[in-house]
Amino acid sequence: MDMEYMTSSSGNITSTTEADFSPTLGESNVTEYNTTEMYANDSAGEDEEMLRIAFFIGHFVHQYYIPVVCCTGSIGNILSVFVFFRTKLRKLSSSFYLAALAVSDTCFLAGLFAQWLNFLDVDIYNRNYFCQFFTFFSYLASFCSVWFVVAFTVERFIAVIYPLKRQTMCTVRRAKIVLFCLTLVGCLHCLPYIVIAKPVFVPKLNTTICDLNSEYKEQLALFNYWDSIVVYAVPFTTIAVLNTCTGCTVWKFATVRRTLTMHKMKPQTNSMPTNSSGGASSAVASYRLSASLKRQKSTGTHPSGQHNVANRQPDDQEQQQQSQHQINNCQHHCEITQKPARRKVQNSSQLKVTKMLLIVSTVFVFLNLPSCLLRIEAYWETESARNENSTIALQYIFHAFFITNFGINFVLYCVSGQNFRKAVLSIFRRVSSAQREAGNTQVTDIRV
Repeated sequence: MDMEYMTSSSGNITSTTEADFSPTLGESNVTEYNTTEMYANDSAGEDEEMLRIAFFIGHFVHQYYIPVVCCTGSIGNILSVFVFFRTKLRKLSSSFYLAALAVSDTCFLAGLFAQWLNFLDVDIYNRNYFCQFFTFFSYLASFCSVWFVVAFTVERFIAVIYPLKRQTMCTVRRAKIVLFCLTLVGCLHCLPYIVIAKPVFVPKLNTTICDLNSEYKEQLALFNYWDSIVVYAVPFTTIAVLNTCTGCTVWKFATVRRTLTMHKMKPQTNSMPTNSSGGASSAVASYRLSASLKRQKSTGTHPSGQHNVANRQPDDQEQQQQSQHQINNCQHHCEITQKPARRKVQNSSQLKVTKMLLIVSTVFVFLNLPSCLLRIEAYWETESARNENSTIALQYIFHAFFITNFGINFVLYCVSGQNFRKAVLSIFRRVSSAQREAGNTQVTDIRV
């Protein structure tokens, strides 16, 4: 659709820049004609310069930028899937959303790379059946990527705004169900592209390209509006609203926690030695009591010098029960003191995940929004040739932003996700240690 729009726009440029003046002009109109001709020549020169810049940008994007993004982005997405499924991050429901996002992004980049191979005269994308296959999966991958971002944005919204429902709603099982349903809906949404897409011969280019069948022109117009609403308008609005609410709540929570920490820092430091000494004294007392009971049981005798175990057995049992009760109280006290620390660690981890997902979804919107706005503007475009040339240049630039979104997530995870960085480093450590062990084994075998 993008390339078709660019071609048609350039075609309109040629027709609109041709000056068509009447040869029969009066003497009074000579000055006006000369002025108009001068402005037309200046406008034509500016149009040619803008068109030259637009095609230079387009050549750079399609010739160099696309293969770099496809290769590096695919490698980063594959590493992301490996990290999310091979480390402790697999216990988080958000990891399944991000892994599914990496898979859908990789599928889109694969279709884009197959299209780019046409520059190397590897004509796979434009062949029959391959055209329908790549078109369907490219649109499906784009649909899934958008709605997977919406899915984990909704999950983070629930986890932050309704924390009591997090344990029941933000689960791995529910994430798998949501991903399956979204993929199924995406297949139904993109199913018409299998029928609409076909190899089409373009006389202007003297070649066959994979395009949408012009026989369904009216249906394509309606479907284009529907696709813009489902893939752009609704998801972007949802992400923007939920991210705003989630971000404000996280900011307020961080501010309140910082304020409470500053106010309670001094009382906590004063009370910590007392609590620790109390816990230690109770533990020492329980230990001494249990040790004394053991000594009494082993050395307990009757006043006459004879062992009287039967008479002392009820007293020993009662004392043992008391000592066990004190030990249980000590353990319960330790658990109570450990629970706030454990809860604090969990909240801190959830906050880190929320911040990372907020950054990912926000970058997603900013990289996709320019193409969305330009697509809407193309529907009502009635501007002059000069503005159309500017539109072509902007379209190439915004297209570069659009494809960058499918290959940048690994970088965002490493920059904004502390847990993700630790998981990546742990994987590299394991790989390097395994290589060292393999090298040491080979050296030992050679020596033997």
